[in-house]
Amino acid sequence: MTALISLSGVLTMALLAGCSEYKASTASATGLAFESGSEGASAAPMEPPVASPREVETRMRPVAAAVKMSGTPQVGIVVSGTYRWMADWPETESVHLWEAAAGPTRIRVVGRAREMMPSAGLRGVRIRYCVKPAIGEGTSRLTGHKTCSAWTTVDGPGAGDTVGSAG
Repeated sequence: MTALISLSGVLTMALLAGCSEYKASTASATGLAFESGSEGASAAPMEPPVASPREVETRMRPVAAAVKMSGTPQVGIVVSGTYRWMADWPETESVHLWEAAAGPTRIRVVGRAREMMPSAGLRGVRIRYCVKPAIGEGTSRLTGHKTCSAWTTVDGPGAGDTVGSAG
């Protein structure tokens, strides 16, 4: 029983010591602000790390996320590119691209707007929507990295739109 009382006494002291240390560290932290203004300051004031302009610019770049198409692209039907804007500032002149890949390595730009209507020449061709987000204008303009949706094959016109289709 004596051991139990001794153990509880030690735990109580440890808890109290922890509390007093916490309050002491808080008091000394506020004391540093006043102390640093005097001649006998024992601690130098904390200065935030200085980031290079390049690092700041990289952190401020806008990001487009969840880039996708509004639906399956079909010949003669408008499809829109969609994305989620991931910046604290309003979007200005983002670059919108529609890319087509006829083969495994040949990619060409087939549109430069947020919406596109695939032509008959794109039937069976894989396309994707890309956006390069931008904020600001002139010398303060920042652009993000180009982000694209998944490749999707352009379908022919719907069965109801085809002339002479058997119903």
